[in-house]
Amino acid sequence: MPLQTKVSLVLVYCCLFITWAHGKNSTAPSSTIISQRGDIHEGLFQYFYDDSVPNPCDTILFLGVGTAMGVGDYDKLSTLMVDGKEIIAIVIDHNPGWFVKLSPRKFASLYNRMVTSYLQLVPVCQGKERNLILLGAHSASGQAAVEALPNLKRKPDGFIGLDPFQIKQETMRMDESIPTLDWGFAKTTCGVNIDQAAKALYQLSNRNHRIFLRVNNTANSINDGVAHCVFTDRGCGMVCGTKEKGDWIPLAVAQSIHLFVDAIKSKHFARETFLLPQVMDGNDTLALFMNEDDPDLKGSFASLSSLMRGPLQKL
Repeated sequence: MPLQTKVSLVLVYCCLFITWAHGKNSTAPSSTIISQRGDIHEGLFQYFYDDSVPNPCDTILFLGVGTAMGVGDYDKLSTLMVDGKEIIAIVIDHNPGWFVKLSPRKFASLYNRMVTSYLQLVPVCQGKERNLILLGAHSASGQAAVEALPNLKRKPDGFIGLDPFQIKQETMRMDESIPTLDWGFAKTTCGVNIDQAAKALYQLSNRNHRIFLRVNNTANSINDGVAHCVFTDRGCGMVCGTKEKGDWIPLAVAQSIHLFVDAIKSKHFARETFLLPQVMDGNDTLALFMNEDDPDLKGSFASLSSLMRGPLQKL
């Protein structure tokens, strides 16, 4: 890679790092976050929004819960997603009270009810009908959500996969018109095979608007031990715990979602947009793959250290 390009990207990192460092002490959620649970025939939901922003319902993000999880297990992530942003996060559980979250029929039923009735179910959204709709899913809801896509009454404007599982490339399809943002891991944890999770969904997605952020949780890395349920408040109980060393991840996920929303609105998916500080820290904390990048190779720009090492290398 030419020296001039390397220098330019390092300068981009410096600007991003300064912005991140300046705001690091102000990430505590404001007191204007409103949260409310609801119970309908198709399932349970809990919404979060910031009452201080002009239009909290400008973007509506539905987040399907993972295996053994409920709508009360994603408070931290949801709060970070909406704090100071015109986003409402609605955590949904299509099979409440049960361990398994794999049913695409039940997932479609709950999503369809929510997406057609949110004006009544979420009072702050009344009178605000033109919205960006995002569909997100953690763990098993990822499989249910992808398989449910053909039966959704309103196609989402973007899809967010939080280590979705089980994604079978041989039998599953992703609508190519839907941009995707996926978070996953370099090492299998909690029985979630990395080849059937976030990486697989990224590989199924359209090469013009796909993003894969991969946490390096390999042995002896700074994220060694970080696992599949780090997106939740307390891990997945006996199924899959969480580690304090991964406490940076919920905020980074929220920041990437904000960038994803901007990219969808502008229809511009540029690499520099998604250069989170952890991608650029020189410690291989987080790898970024986009569009034409192959996650089975060290991408043309997966992290700052891979950039400085130069040519592409086989993993």
